[in-house]
Amino acid sequence: INFLACQLVALLFAIPFRSLLSVEKVGTKTRHYVETVLGVLLTIFCFGYQIWHLLVQSLVSYAVMAYGGRRFSHALVFAFSMIYLSVCHIYRQVYDYGGYTLDITGPLMIQTQKLTSLAFALHDGRYKDQSRLSADQKQHVVSKLPSMLQYLSFMFYFHGIMVGPLTFYNDYIAFIDGTNYIKPGGNAAASGSRKHPAEHLNRVVIKKLLVASACCTGMMILPGLFFPPEKLNTPEYYNMTFFERMMFLLGVMTLAKHKYYFAWILGDALNNAAGLGFSGYDAQGNPQFDLTDNVDVYGVEFSTSLKVNIDSWNKKTLVWLRRVVYDRAPFYNTLAVFACSAFWHGFYPAYYITFGSGAFMTIVTRQVRRKIRPYFQKSPSFSFFYDVLTFTFCRFANAYLAMPFLVLEFQACYYMYKSLYFYLHILTLIGFITLMFVPTPKQARRQSPPGGTLAQSSTERPASTTHERMTENKARGNGNGVSTDGSTVVQRLAHKAQDNETNGNMVGGSTVETGGQSRKEEGGLDNAGQNKSVNNSGSTLWQGEKEQSMLIGEVEGGGGETQAGAGPASQPKIQFDLHTKSE
Repeated sequence: INFLACQLVALLFAIPFRSLLSVEKVGTKTRHYVETVLGVLLTIFCFGYQIWHLLVQSLVSYAVMAYGGRRFSHALVFAFSMIYLSVCHIYRQVYDYGGYTLDITGPLMIQTQKLTSLAFALHDGRYKDQSRLSADQKQHVVSKLPSMLQYLSFMFYFHGIMVGPLTFYNDYIAFIDGTNYIKPGGNAAASGSRKHPAEHLNRVVIKKLLVASACCTGMMILPGLFFPPEKLNTPEYYNMTFFERMMFLLGVMTLAKHKYYFAWILGDALNNAAGLGFSGYDAQGNPQFDLTDNVDVYGVEFSTSLKVNIDSWNKKTLVWLRRVVYDRAPFYNTLAVFACSAFWHGFYPAYYITFGSGAFMTIVTRQVRRKIRPYFQKSPSFSFFYDVLTFTFCRFANAYLAMPFLVLEFQACYYMYKSLYFYLHILTLIGFITLMFVPTPKQARRQSPPGGTLAQSSTERPASTTHERMTENKARGNGNGVSTDGSTVVQRLAHKAQDNETNGNMVGGSTVETGGQSRKEEGGLDNAGQNKSVNNSGSTLWQGEKEQSMLIGEVEGGGGETQAGAGPASQPKIQFDLHTKSE
């Protein structure tokens, strides 16, 4: 009840905050003060004295960032934040074992993401050689320590204190000072119109609130009517046939996701209502407000790839894991990500079962896509058949992997998996061993449309057309389809000749950088199977020493999904008359 009350109060304050306390009217300092005070008050109302956990974790981390030294300050913040969060997880596990009581660990998990991402961005900006940073890291560097007001505002902003989702520091500061509405992209007509992107923002907010309300209704009504989760790990469940157990588990897990849909979509709507969330423009010049979008419901429910399924769930956490863990781990990057994710969630055995199984299954499904999928791309009917198979697999794999999150205990997980004969674990192990002896088809390097949803079957993506769409969290850039410095459009090359015009050594796509902006075209791998960025002359600008995307943005089949950069260089920046009040 307290959570919902806080979110409703935040919504009531968010709209006047956007309109009456805009940067043009009151300046940035006032906005920082309002964000901080309202956030602290809502936290006290919902969690009471437990707010001191947020204060201790944030203030100690700030001191470490300020005085921790150039070599280890970021690592110390990461270690301290994770350890502090872990202690709170353990304490909760002791006094409320197996319960779902809302407590301060939720906001602590979001704050841990904020602290660690800021610490690494500061380290990148203050101490690291800028020439050694990736393009994504350069976009998010923070060159100086924030003031205490800026810092506390970032930690406690009222429309994101309950469930987030995570907003990175530079994006938040751009929202406060009004520069978040200065983005490259859009078409010529949109550039000339100078319409403010937030002109129809209320429609966006209302739409998301309606979706959140529908999810809330489904969360409260449907499980009890059709698939009550209380039946799991009971004699009634074990007396079902194998097929009935599979279908019942699928139904339970499908409906169990509604509570997360509700919380994340409501949180996204609150941030948008306050003005936070503008991420750029689509191909038609329409403004997009998905910077705080944390879940792609359609991608979760209809994906034909386990990677896309994972990409679509808790997207901002996946981007955080990539930037803080995957891009910086010296080895075993994917395993490091799964381990950190489990550690961040807590210490119930179920988390480690889920993420351990998920890591193994992700590795094998990559190999299936790389080595088996090309054989099904020889005709539209074969391709559609493959998509139906992978769609079905993703539905059951999602329920199978996420089931431990409902039962939590190791013994319950064991008996549940035993009742299913560990069928996906066994199939994954067989696939892992078998695929070691299966060669990679040559055509896998030339063709590799990324995994998508069932409605985006390869039969519906003819090679004779150029397909333009916004991508949503392919674990590149900010994870919502745009780079943090502007809007982006994923453009699929229609003909191989277009590739050769860009770079004769590229096969199936490229990344083009022009005038400081980039257009990433899907499938950009050279003959060696490595990502490259090229300028207009075709010379190599950057070659990844390792795949930039991991499990949440993995290049599958020799040329998977890539996140778009900013719009074409010919598109001017759209600027609005924003006069920031000097403080």
